Amino acid sequence: MGVSKVTKVSVILPRSHVPNAMKQLSKFDYFHAAQPDSSTYDELLADYSKRSFKFYVRISDIIKELELNLNPGVMDVLKSGYKDSSQTIDLESWPDLMNKLEENASSIVDTFENKLKELHSLEDEISTNEANLEAIKLLSNYSIDLDKITKYNLFSVNLSICNTKDVPEIERSFNNAIFTSSSLSSEKSLILVAVQKSDSDNIDKVLRLYESETFSIPEDLPQNPTEANNLIQKSLKEQLNNIQSLKSEINSLCKQNESDIFSYFELSKTLYDSCELIKRTGELKYFAVINGFIPTNLKSSFDNLFTSWIVIYEDVDKYDHHDSNHKDAPILMNNLPITKSFKSVTLNQGSPSYGEFDPTSLIALSFPIFYGMMFGDVGHGLVLLLFGLFLLYRKAPFLKSWGQMFSISGIVAIFFGVLIGEAFGIELHKVIPVASIAHLDFIEHPIIHFIHRSEGHLASIEISALRTFLKISVLMGIVHLTAGNLLSIYNTIKNREYDELAIETIPVFVMFVGFVFLMFSFIGTEFKIDQLFTSQREAPLFFITERFLPGLTTYLTIPIATLSLYSTAALLAGLFVMVIGKPILIITGRAPKESIAMSMLVHLIDGGIEKIAGSLSNILSYTRLAVLLTVHSSLLIVVNLALDLPLFAAIPMFILLNLIVILLEGMIVYIQNLRLHLYEWFSKFYSGSGSEFKVFPGSPNNLTNSHVKLRWKHAN
Repeated sequence: MGVSKVTKVSVILPRSHVPNAMKQLSKFDYFHAAQPDSSTYDELLADYSKRSFKFYVRISDIIKELELNLNPGVMDVLKSGYKDSSQTIDLESWPDLMNKLEENASSIVDTFENKLKELHSLEDEISTNEANLEAIKLLSNYSIDLDKITKYNLFSVNLSICNTKDVPEIERSFNNAIFTSSSLSSEKSLILVAVQKSDSDNIDKVLRLYESETFSIPEDLPQNPTEANNLIQKSLKEQLNNIQSLKSEINSLCKQNESDIFSYFELSKTLYDSCELIKRTGELKYFAVINGFIPTNLKSSFDNLFTSWIVIYEDVDKYDHHDSNHKDAPILMNNLPITKSFKSVTLNQGSPSYGEFDPTSLIALSFPIFYGMMFGDVGHGLVLLLFGLFLLYRKAPFLKSWGQMFSISGIVAIFFGVLIGEAFGIELHKVIPVASIAHLDFIEHPIIHFIHRSEGHLASIEISALRTFLKISVLMGIVHLTAGNLLSIYNTIKNREYDELAIETIPVFVMFVGFVFLMFSFIGTEFKIDQLFTSQREAPLFFITERFLPGLTTYLTIPIATLSLYSTAALLAGLFVMVIGKPILIITGRAPKESIAMSMLVHLIDGGIEKIAGSLSNILSYTRLAVLLTVHSSLLIVVNLALDLPLFAAIPMFILLNLIVILLEGMIVYIQNLRLHLYEWFSKFYSGSGSEFKVFPGSPNNLTNSHVKLRWKHAN
């Protein structure tokens, strides 16, 4: 589990063998390509890259134009299930990839491109005809021959369309002209202006001033508006019929060739990506060098595939930051199947850096616990569990992790629902049909009675139970943050950063522990700060034991004054080390020279204000676990008011409102849970600055390819 150790490999081979090496890389499970900084490209791979990219672009345009879904939508999968539509392509050599594209894909791509080109041409013609019709139909009732009126020798005649309100002004603008107008609509009018040839320029100036449009009919149409209108309408009808027929033909082609389109799209992308990753093969003329990283435990498998060539291995130490390959090492996260579903939470912050602790396994424990507590209800937890199982049943790879996450969180929500005795906001023992189970003591009398009910009164949250859950939330936060601080110490030790460990990591943890126990003392004094160092009352170190394990309380108590003294001493000791630690390193030459006074001031502010105040805000953030449980239960109290309605209305209202609460609360709880992990917990130990291990495009483990799988006929 965690981050796999990787080894850098360099394969040295004759350039003529590069295609065979590409084939072997496609057969290997995990290879992360690492190109050198070189401007020299392998000629064959560069050629394949260009040719495959052309296919990739052409097929991408077809998919976009036809609005095809490369991957099924979530709703489609939920309704119809997931169908594995991948095609297996048999290959003998690497050049076969290019041959498959050029021989098999070309005919399909050409067919679709020609049909789409024909469709666009038809659409352009229709658009032109519709624009012409829009103008001509205004004059369709006028039998005017435009060709004749434009050929007078002595007169210049202009036929224009203008705003009706401008007609009087336009008429007054022409003194020595023949002017006539006719209303086309309430807003537009047709005007005819005839002047002597010598005054023709004046017509254009005046009409432009009033934004009039000179009316004309395209030369390929009859110049009589009535005849042109009839011809365009007839032509449009034929074109619309043709376009419907063409669209039906394209849709039929899509159904027949959709899987091939997707397969060739992924094949072109695989070939292009593979060539782009490897084409920088060094400056040598006759030999190529292929660089990359593989998991260290797969070196023997890599040897078997590349035994014909020279292979140089360089193991990359996880914790040696001086290793030149350390910063370039990709991160291959290796998690158990049950914890892998929570990998997405980790990746929200980014991949762990090489040598950094991968928190996914711990998230698989804390994330569903927090989610289940905030979503605590047997009924809603059962719905969440069933929905998660339904996602798993659909067998869609991209829904698998969500299905596992929802299922586990649903089980925890059921547990907390049993703890408070609630199912859909109703007392649990009232909804269990089996009497022997309903009358079990922990069912009939919940461990924490969260909702108070009394006859004739609206149900409400039990204040004492809310206090208990607030305490549980705070304790969970303390445990969670303590784990984060301990992981920070672990990372620092593993990375051999002993100076940072001594002057910051351990002092910060000591300050956190001191602050936590000082907070216990403060709670023990009932928030009276003047009694912190004088009160002799016993302060439980873990106050939750008062509620659940009273027998242990005797052994887990200490006088408040004593606890306050020790806590304050730890707090100040940690702060003192933080303040003087950096100056000591500067004096001894273990840190770069800088102002000692400024360094002490910065660490005083950082340790005294940011770290202490940050600890308080971090811990208090976890109270949202109890707060959102309260909100969830309060909403269910309101929802259950629907049960007082007549039966025909009560049942659908009850179901609908519960679904709304599940959807709304489910989303809010997920966001808040994510926030606790990303902002409160990860900030203690996790940087997430690593680069993800990218499997070679043609590899069997390249999960991004869902439509095509490569199968090599003969091994080398």
